[in-house]
Amino acid sequence: MPSNRPLIRSRHQTLFNQPEPILDRFPITEVQIDFDRLMAKRPIVLDTIDEMPAYLLKPEVLRLLGSEKDPTYRLLMDLMWTSGGRISEILNLTPASFNDDGYDWGVILTTLKQRPGRPKKKALSRSTKRYIPIVDLGLQDSVQSYIYARKLKINERLFPMARQTVNRHIHQLVDRLGGAPFRISSHTFRHSFAIHLLLHGRPLKYVSQLLGHKSIESTEIYTNVLTIDGGHFLDGVDFH
Repeated sequence: MPSNRPLIRSRHQTLFNQPEPILDRFPITEVQIDFDRLMAKRPIVLDTIDEMPAYLLKPEVLRLLGSEKDPTYRLLMDLMWTSGGRISEILNLTPASFNDDGYDWGVILTTLKQRPGRPKKKALSRSTKRYIPIVDLGLQDSVQSYIYARKLKINERLFPMARQTVNRHIHQLVDRLGGAPFRISSHTFRHSFAIHLLLHGRPLKYVSQLLGHKSIESTEIYTNVLTIDGGHFLDGVDFH
């Protein structure tokens, strides 16, 4: 006969204290990306897709980062590339913006309304925030070393400069490397971040959330990089 006695549980088996952690791995498959082919296809993408923003691919971004000798600008560009943050969000970063919960290390970006001058505390408190994981251990170390070397206070800005200064520096860096067929600015890193994630098969909804878009429709423009190279769909279709 079934017992009417209440089920007795070990006091160690509570909701937030499992005796044996259960670990599930998200099944992310490896991808092979032909960057040379994507670079060759880019002029068609930019020429035929309305409102398609200019973007860089990983080898080009790494060349820019590798050619930047100023540690401040190098870190600034690297954070734009790996977080997809707007230049206003990156320039507002402080040591308090970075978070380590013991499992993940990342940065909290604050979306600011585009107004002249530094935002007031009241405006900051009402601004939308989002968390961006940073999994690259080298970048984590660079951020912490930068903060430590400059003895930055917890709420002191990492990059006390204007966006115009950043864009001017990027233009000069590009010119030193021989120029580019399109204008490269701080916002180009944000577009490149989005496309880089989509090339690796990350869900469009997740990319949209990382970018802080209010609507997924704003993110869909980047999928054109994936669909423009569709010649293989016509393989085996003879017209003559």
